[in-house]
Amino acid sequence: MREKDAVREAAKIIGISIRTAPKSAGIDDVEYKILSDSEKTEVVRTTKRIAGSLEKNKPDNVRRAIELDWHSDAEAIDKSDCLILIAVKGRKALGFNCSGCGFDDCREFSRAKPPKTIFMAGPFCIFQLLNLGISLSSAAKAASVFNIDNRIMYRAGLAGYRAGFLKGYNPIVGLPLSATGKNIYFDRKEKLEARELWKQIRNGGK
Repeated sequence: MREKDAVREAAKIIGISIRTAPKSAGIDDVEYKILSDSEKTEVVRTTKRIAGSLEKNKPDNVRRAIELDWHSDAEAIDKSDCLILIAVKGRKALGFNCSGCGFDDCREFSRAKPPKTIFMAGPFCIFQLLNLGISLSSAAKAASVFNIDNRIMYRAGLAGYRAGFLKGYNPIVGLPLSATGKNIYFDRKEKLEARELWKQIRNGGK
């Protein structure tokens, strides 16, 4: 319990590293949220629900790989002392007309209609994505300074997005934090098994 309390306090300092991380053109469209225990539990539930949706009508080996992958992350999030969601306004153009998004200019990018998907729909401004990446790296670095185990998790962010946290921001990525005698994010048996299954699936089941 002492460690959990300390991790939650450290999360506030980690939030400073997110806020002060360099941003393109000095425009700050990054936001973060330190979840409560009940909010973290909702992310865990949503992660499992998404996995269930993805498993539908899939071959047995694919279903098994999805289950192992997603449920392993859900359990890791559940065991974490704290979860920070970090997000950006990815659909907001910064006006550089750089075509990094794949469109001719920012006006065409802004008019593009996001596709229907279970995931977080783009297109996204490349500079906003860079800002998100820098903020995530700054947060992970700050956590490491405190010797707090952490893991950047897309699935935690997707679940947070689907659960309705940080409305108006997309994409969202999760940074779970943990302080235990053994890093809970690495050497997970389920992830290793899922990796082997995905390798077999990509090789045509061989």
